[in-house]
Amino acid sequence: MTESIVDDSSPKDERERGLDALAKYFAAARKIVFLTGAGVSTESGIPDFRSTTGIYSVTSEEIFSIEFFHENPERFYSFFAAFYRGITDARPNAGHLAIAELERRCGKSVEVVTQNIDGLHGLAGSTKVHEIHGTLRSATCTTCDRRYEESFFSNDMLAGRVPRCECGGVLKPDVVFYGEELPAAAFNASRRAMWETKLLVVAGTSLQVYPAAGLPRECDAGAPFVVVNKTETPLDYQASLVFRAAIGDVLPQAVARVPSGASDAADA
Repeated sequence: MTESIVDDSSPKDERERGLDALAKYFAAARKIVFLTGAGVSTESGIPDFRSTTGIYSVTSEEIFSIEFFHENPERFYSFFAAFYRGITDARPNAGHLAIAELERRCGKSVEVVTQNIDGLHGLAGSTKVHEIHGTLRSATCTTCDRRYEESFFSNDMLAGRVPRCECGGVLKPDVVFYGEELPAAAFNASRRAMWETKLLVVAGTSLQVYPAAGLPRECDAGAPFVVVNKTETPLDYQASLVFRAAIGDVLPQAVARVPSGASDAADA
């Protein structure tokens, strides 16, 4: 049963109570898992895919299918250059940094399960990040399977050229295209994190895309569940707290109220 739903129109005292309650959940939990989606990245200036101003408003989903990539790598990279440039220019925002602060300053065991491919959680300082849709920070040869770090191919991607392996094969970004399976290791680690967590925070995802949207159901029914997302999600009614507000506003304020090295005795 939801204790509180807080949005930008809520009275200040109600908002403060919600932030205090979230801070108490953070302080009490030994292990915290964040499930993050595009709403975290948009606050760093990275466009999402499905909104009215997202990537699919200017192109079709087909361009991100594995069949299209294999048949038209030149067209894919020509289109993809602008999106990739936006990611390389982006920096972690206040939401990313607040999540990392829970681990660094507050001494919590924090795991991040993310649908985002931009690597910003790692750049912010989070050390346990499961990228279930892959990452743009590496690429693999479609001919010989050799894997390359971003420094090898970034200039080609920025210029809209097809990056190639030393063997001559086309490099494919290590992201999940339509028609591909999720990376098994990352997804299995994400499921394990859900089983073990003492607090789940869903941030910046409307929980519409499966199988990621099904992960919260893997959690212990007794673990608190918090949603921070600007729009409704199908699981809002099950959450202990719901914030329909900016992640970069809610999380830093709540984390700032958590003492350094906060006691986890309530979660022992």
